Amino acid sequence: MTTLTLIRHGQASFGQANYDELSPLGQRQARLTGAHLARVGAEFDVWLAGDLQRQQDTGRLAAEATTAGGAPTVERESAFNEYDADGIFRAYLPMVLGEQPELGQRQRELFTDQRLFQRAFEGVTAKWLADTPHDSRPFESWSHFRARVEDGLDRLHRDHDRHARLVAFTSGGPVSVAVASCLGLSPAQTVELNWVVFNASVTELRSTRSGWRLMGFNNTTHLRLENDPDVITLR
Repeated sequence: MTTLTLIRHGQASFGQANYDELSPLGQRQARLTGAHLARVGAEFDVWLAGDLQRQQDTGRLAAEATTAGGAPTVERESAFNEYDADGIFRAYLPMVLGEQPELGQRQRELFTDQRLFQRAFEGVTAKWLADTPHDSRPFESWSHFRARVEDGLDRLHRDHDRHARLVAFTSGGPVSVAVASCLGLSPAQTVELNWVVFNASVTELRSTRSGWRLMGFNNTTHLRLENDPDVITLR
């Protein structure tokens, strides 16, 4: 059976000028993930990562940590890029702040206080799911995002033989869509999954005749073995 291991990127740089860059902790998480894969004897025929810097760097650092020799080549696969969170925020945050005055009063804290950010994020995402009209520049709709990820999953299922072992470094959104596709979850349930996908967590799928079957979700055992609570992060 074809196996597909999905690994969320390490912690990005929340609240910094370039969110897409791995934080020092995110780099450590990526290396710990690669070392774990080597320790348990995990081998992959194909290494993939989305185009985003945090996805590419997680894949590269993990690959380097799996071997003392030459690291495997990590190929780009744009199907596993994250959705355009910046575009969604630009379009819908003013609406959410207008509807939730308590958030509007603390607007300057949104990108430094993770709890406030999560409340705002849930609000703008709900409007994205509902395809609420907006005056901002166009960005990928929820339905197009989901179709893109599912098309990527279908392509991997179709194009690789039944013994292929694949790993893809991606983000919480594509991981959630992949799990939802296996379990037949609604859009709202899919987004609920997105909120709980840990950085550098491991999700495993296995091929069936018709698609993919979920074998494991959001595993962080390799991080918890560090006995350091700071290494377990959601953002």
